[in-house]
This record gives sequence, structure tokens and C-alpha cells, in this order.
Amino acid sequence: MRRLKLLLLLAVLLSPSLILVGLAQNQITIDASTQPSGPPRGRGPFPGSTSPGHSAHLPVRLELRISNAPLQPDGTALVDFVITNIGTETISLPSSLKDNGAWSDILTLWFTSDAIKDGYFKDCASGQLVKVEILPTSAELYGRRSDPHSFILIAPNQSVKVHASSRAELQPGTHTATAHAELVRDYAISSELVDTADSETVTTTLSVPKPR
Repeated sequence: MRRLKLLLLLAVLLSPSLILVGLAQNQITIDASTQPSGPPRGRGPFPGSTSPGHSAHLPVRLELRISNAPLQPDGTALVDFVITNIGTETISLPSSLKDNGAWSDILTLWFTSDAIKDGYFKDCASGQLVKVEILPTSAELYGRRSDPHSFILIAPNQSVKVHASSRAELQPGTHTATAHAELVRDYAISSELVDTADSETVTTTLSVPKPR
């Protein structure tokens, strides 16, 4: 039984809460760039895959795209996460941008990079600076048992692009970055990690924001 078959061939319609930017050939785009920041992720180690650009078990390929445009005034950048179904069967993924109650599945997207500025806080007891070992979440997509519209069907070779924000202050310069995805299933009293996916490492050049 395929682990990512969250719902068995549901006749799913696109949710009204799903913000569609455009419907390109064989690709659907979700705009999560204005989604409130989710809970932070721990900073490494992150799951790896035996084949770069592919997940260990999920029938998907994860790609990270970071624009070479200047950084936003707050030092962040907009990024795209592209998830492609490389399997032979239709799969379903969470697609809602809002968590309106109990969810059954949640897809978390974030990336790691040497461009992310280190953060520190002062330990009250010692007075020493301590490195903040967390990374902000770039986007979270929710699927709820009570709302089948909060899932989206992705046919073989079809892709979904998630416009998101890095939620992290970045350093100008040429850096490498890797995207990560984590799918969790909730069982009310417990949760199960369905699986993870990692992208190939990409190199991007980030420049300082343009003066207003």
C-alpha cells in the first residue's frame, strides 16, 4: 500500500480556501507567501534521500527555486517549492492554507541554507549569547478529515508549485540551499511521520535590497 495515498481516489474539488495563482500546463500554483509564519523547525540534521532530488519513499520530486532578484526590504526572499508526482498513480496532498480545526494531514515546507543569518539570545543565568537552533517554516498546507476540499489530487507527472516566504533573514552573496518537506498524519491522540523529501542543492546569488 503506497504510503502517500492519504485518501483513496477521492472525487476532490479545489477548496475555496486554496488560492490559485494560475493553472499552467500540468501545474497548479498555490500562493502561501502571505500565510502567517508557522512553528519553527529544528536546525539539522535533516532527513536525506538515497537519490538527490527524490524522497526516500514518497513518489514525489521536490525542487527549490529562489529568485536572483534583490532581497525584500526586511532581508527575506520569496521562494517556490515545486512538488512533482513521479509515481504511476494519482496522489493527494494537503492544500489548505488555514488550519480551521482538527487536521488529519499537514505538509510542512522549509529550506536550509548557509545564507540564513544566525540568531542569538542571551542566557539569563550565564549572560552568554546562545545560538538559536531553529528555522522558520516557509509554508504549511493542511488537510482536514471533515473537509475533502482541503486536499488536492495530483496526477502522475503533474506538479504543484507553492509560492512561499523564507521567513528568515538572509545574507547577500552566493549561497547554496536545499528544500525539505515533511508530511505528518494526525490520529487525534498521536501523530505519525508519513515521510520526508529533500531537494537537490541549488546555488543562488542574493543581493541587497534596492533603495526606495
